[in-house]
Amino acid sequence: MRTAILSDLHLGLASGGDVAREPAVREVLLEELAGADRVILLGDAVELRELALGPALERARPFFEDLGRALGERPVVLVPGNHDHRFAEPLLERLSLQGEPLGLEHAHGPAEGATAAIDEWLGPASLTVSYPGIWLRDDVYATHGHYMDPHLRLPRFECLAVATLARFAALPPERATPADYERVLRPLYGFGFGLAQVRPAGVARTQARSAEAAWEFLAGEADEHRAPSRGRRAAMTGARTAFPAAIWTLNRLLRSEFEADVSGRAIFQAGLDGAAEMARRLGVDGAHVITGHSHRAGPLPEEGEWPLPGGGSLHNTGSWVFASAFHHPGHPPNPYWPGTLTWLEDEGPPRRVQLLREHSHSDLTDLVERAAEV
Repeated sequence: MRTAILSDLHLGLASGGDVAREPAVREVLLEELAGADRVILLGDAVELRELALGPALERARPFFEDLGRALGERPVVLVPGNHDHRFAEPLLERLSLQGEPLGLEHAHGPAEGATAAIDEWLGPASLTVSYPGIWLRDDVYATHGHYMDPHLRLPRFECLAVATLARFAALPPERATPADYERVLRPLYGFGFGLAQVRPAGVARTQARSAEAAWEFLAGEADEHRAPSRGRRAAMTGARTAFPAAIWTLNRLLRSEFEADVSGRAIFQAGLDGAAEMARRLGVDGAHVITGHSHRAGPLPEEGEWPLPGGGSLHNTGSWVFASAFHHPGHPPNPYWPGTLTWLEDEGPPRRVQLLREHSHSDLTDLVERAAEV
């Protein structure tokens, strides 16, 4: 069986950065998927933390309709992530009512509401929801990767929120179950989804751009591709100078170990370390473990394998999101360039293909700006 795996489509982003919403981009993807026996949407397929549920799904609808027409009767498996965790809620509620623990893989059909609508849009293609992951082979486990967040030392909002909650609900133990992770993370996802139902779309768009700009400031990436004014330079210098002290204070308050380095290299290494720790605690680190979440495809050919503590290997499917904070003018692709698809055959390791290599920075910038106006 040939399995195609893609993650982090984030369909419905208020910023317009969800490039798979563009028909020309979808055409490239669907042509590649013609050779798939099944398709795995490995988390954050729909962005449910910016717009209300109805508008977000309506923006995603053309993608699912086109995917269904392209696949015919072949199966689609949706594995919820942190931004579309709402799709996992019917399963979690059912398990709670039945008194059953959450394991590594639970498959169920579409539930009334959002996933039923997606199933309808897929037409003849059959939809299954699997959470928190899926065994694709005896030696290949795929999950979105959001369970790595409690192990990250990056001062991202979600990681800070996890550290805060950990003061009341303990972090996952050395040998953890998915239920241990849900105990800490599920309240955050519920809050994020609930907030999106009442927040105006314009506010969501502004907040997303502000967060991206703040990261560029602190990482020192902004001035690499645009020359700031003297006043702007002074503000950036002040923010970077104060940032380590702010992180030190947070660590004292939360009894955490966040680091002030938010450079691209630090983010990459933190993602590898966090994913490896997640796999070790879940006991799947002897297999090939495929994740998304960090948006950083790999390993790249020049990097060799990403080994896991138990002898397995880590793989990341990348994303289908274009954001200027990670994509500066120049020759693509860099490791965060959108458009990566992972193939898995009956034998051999997963392999990745980059489908948007020929799209320039200006092509994708224009595409995002048009989508943001809709």
